[in-house]
Amino acid sequence: MMRARRLLLGAAALVLAAGTRAAPPDGRALFVRPDKGNCIACHQVPASAGPAVRSDVGPRLDAARLKGWGRARLREVIEDPMRANPDTVMPPYGRHRILDAAEIDRLVDYLHALP
Repeated sequence: MMRARRLLLGAAALVLAAGTRAAPPDGRALFVRPDKGNCIACHQVPASAGPAVRSDVGPRLDAARLKGWGRARLREVIEDPMRANPDTVMPPYGRHRILDAAEIDRLVDYLHALP
């Protein structure tokens, strides 16, 4: 009886803990987080898609600039931009494990949806 009660309490604690976990950050949140790339330090995005900044180290990112860029190309550039441009100052977020695969996917979703 006591063992069944402990198991039931343990299961209830797991359910409650799972319900209180924060959702993973979306692509926009990752784009501006200093600990997850800090893309906004170098890139501008349209005013409706992120904070207004004067960054100009990297190119402005919007639908016109990214036209024709598929998800695979965006993903490659984020994972390791040095493959396409060895002289880039953009860090290899995937290769250096700054972003994990799921975070890169969320960032690609965000970039792909820019106006």
